[in-house]
Amino acid sequence: MRGALSASACLAAATCLPAGCALTEVAVAVPDDVIVAEVQVVLTLAPDTDEVTLTALALLHRTHRPQGAPSLSGAVVEVSAGPRRVVRLWQQRNLAGCIARDPLSPHVVTRHTRQAVCYRVEVTPAPFTAGEKLSLRITAPDGGVLTGVSRLPGVFTLVGLEHEGGRCRLDPGTNHRFRWTQARNVWTHVAGARFEGIAGPLARRGISAPDTVYLLGLATGRQDTAVVFSRDFGVVNDFFSRRSETRKIIRELRKGLPDGSSATVAIAAADRNWVNWTWARGAMNPSGWVRIPSVFGGGTGVFATATRRQVWVNSSGNGEDGLPLCGPAEP
Repeated sequence: MRGALSASACLAAATCLPAGCALTEVAVAVPDDVIVAEVQVVLTLAPDTDEVTLTALALLHRTHRPQGAPSLSGAVVEVSAGPRRVVRLWQQRNLAGCIARDPLSPHVVTRHTRQAVCYRVEVTPAPFTAGEKLSLRITAPDGGVLTGVSRLPGVFTLVGLEHEGGRCRLDPGTNHRFRWTQARNVWTHVAGARFEGIAGPLARRGISAPDTVYLLGLATGRQDTAVVFSRDFGVVNDFFSRRSETRKIIRELRKGLPDGSSATVAIAAADRNWVNWTWARGAMNPSGWVRIPSVFGGGTGVFATATRRQVWVNSSGNGEDGLPLCGPAEP
């Protein structure tokens, strides 16, 4: 078996030892060194204007780095929509631009190593529009070329939301159901929230918490166009957390925003490539998740795209902030 000694071969060798058999030398093959490119393009749609911001990031790393393998520093990473609209991603000094990036974006980066290199760019106004077909081209330092294609999900609109410039309020300890229209080319919806100013309110309840916490909402299918904030947020975080104190924070926040705190809520429509790489539903095996790549040529990986909208929510029971209620409270 290439790359490993099979179980049957091991058993044969073990049973042979008492009889004094001679062991046959087995050569173990070194696994191939393959470049992995995890690339994400997100269009953020402004709430009251036609302004769109493009955020693109690419994390390049290897499946196996043998001694003397060329560095991935100095690659040329470009995303385009035709020959005249080309955006180049720029190499970052460290991995923060890819790993500690905006946690409200759909997540496609799944791993990193010390040898990983981050490329990133942010452009306003965006040179691309929702629904367009984008092409990825990466030229590695050794001359290898990786390519990929993705179609951006279309525009969607938040329904029944009362706001001023993307800002609204909720009564403390209440929930609100965010709804939105169906976008074209969407394969799943992803929600995320950044909770801020929670340390003081939770301390008064006997819970020690950082002032800022990020929670994921339930990822839904393409037909699901609603999520309850903040009841539907933190379910996944709670499931995977091993710290009881962290789980207390999550469960408390799911009851609703504490008085005086705020949150940025993001809803994203993600493409098929994102789903295939991140979820790969039904593709579990004993070795782990089977990821379906969308980057080909001189390597493998994912080229995922998404469109998103964001709402800033303040928790205020007296309305002194002057913001309108986001909408009716969810029972």
